[in-house]
This record gives sequence, structure tokens and C-alpha cells, in this order.
Amino acid sequence: MRRWGFDHFALFAPFYDRLFAFRHPARLREFLALPARGRLLDAGGGTGRVAQALHGLAGQIVVIDLSAAMLRQAARKEGLASARAQAEQLPFPDASFERILLVDAFHHLGDQRQAAAELWRVLATGGRLVIEEPNVETIPIKLVALAERLALMRSRFYAPRDIRCMFEALGARAEVHTSHPVNVWVVVEK
Repeated sequence: MRRWGFDHFALFAPFYDRLFAFRHPARLREFLALPARGRLLDAGGGTGRVAQALHGLAGQIVVIDLSAAMLRQAARKEGLASARAQAEQLPFPDASFERILLVDAFHHLGDQRQAAAELWRVLATGGRLVIEEPNVETIPIKLVALAERLALMRSRFYAPRDIRCMFEALGARAEVHTSHPVNVWVVVEK
């Protein structure tokens, strides 16, 4: 499990939103089946750039991340609650979120299987979890994975079917959607 170590993202936090635009809001809303009345968790949500685009589409939106610098940016955005936490040890009760999302974050988690179990635990019955992840089965993302390794980021990319299988092993219904050239969505239902 990843500990509170060097924060690679602190370097980019002040201008992260300008560098990395959120490109697929309509697709994510569709996969999350928004709007929803309950709470939405943006795990690994960093600056809240994605969560902010979903403001008003869920009862409450909570952003968690390990990077304190990224969360300071999220705290400046209207309508978002934030907490410094790791997805492998969520500080929330069972079944406390109707919707959960991870956008470009799953490969950064220290222990993806433990995180999957925790995300499943806090997902309410009838809830939906969506993971948007770079598709490591494509050449451009293989190069990104190599670059992140060279930057000592300890990222671990999984093939889409392997992410799906992690959740199916927990009892989930899961589907993989790969209509984008380099992104993949794993949609999990409880």
C-alpha cells in the first residue's frame, strides 16, 4: 500500500487544471447515470477538476486524494468537500456513496486490489462506480507508463479486462467500454 511519500503532483497542482482539461464530461455523466440524489465520491480526484464539472448532478460531491497540494486546489472550488485519504483505506462507512468515480487515477494507487475492495465497500447497493483509465493496451499509453516509471511514480497500469475482473471477483457486474482511442471506461454496478 502506498504511504504518504514524495508528492509528485505537488509540482503541478497550481496549474494542473490548465494542463489537463477534462475531455469527456458527457461520457462520464452517461456512465455514472447522473443526475443522482445520493453522494458521489471522486477518488484520486486531485484538484477537483472532474468533480467540479459534475457539480449539481449529485447530492454531495466528495473529493479524496493523497496530494495535499492538489486538495488545496479542490477546496477552492464551489460545492466540493475534500479529504486527504487513500483509496485503499477509505474513511467512510459502508454503502455511503451512490456514485464513485476515478478518472486517470487507478494506475496511481498503491494497491489496486485493496482499493477495489474499499471502493466496493463504500458503494451503496444499486450504486455505480466508473473508472476512466488510459488504455495500457495502446502504444501511446505504453509510452506514458514507461515515462511514469522513469519519473519514479510507481504507477501500475492494468489492462481493462483485469480491472473488470478485480470487481467481478467482489461480486460486481462490470463492463468495459473502449470507444476512445486511448481511454477505457470500466463501469461497475452493485
